[in-house]
Amino acid sequence: MEPAQEIEDALGDLAAQPDDDALRARAATALTAAGRHREAVEILRDGLINLTAHDGPTLPCLCARCLRPELVHAEAEQMSFTRGFVVARGRVLYYWAPDEIADDPGLLRAVAAQLSRRLVRRA
Repeated sequence: MEPAQEIEDALGDLAAQPDDDALRARAATALTAAGRHREAVEILRDGLINLTAHDGPTLPCLCARCLRPELVHAEAEQMSFTRGFVVARGRVLYYWAPDEIADDPGLLRAVAAQLSRRLVRRA
């Protein structure tokens, strides 16, 4: 499927079911893959709580107040990082991952599973 069609489909599905976290994540992922980072962050900001704590100074902070949508790559301590996110139970968690593993589906699943476990324990 063409990226533009994937985005259109994801946004259409999200418009029909705005409370669906998986659809919101799918739309944001499609927008991110297309380089439309500001729109991806807005999609996540509109329907989810950003759980990312204020942090620094090594890498740019990803908390709700500091998050800069256009900043998807950063360097620290002679390493390159890519911003990622996971969605679970009405929340979004942004994180920095080394470029070498940033696209690894296993990393995404592991971060999402850990976030889900922590949210279930708090509930």
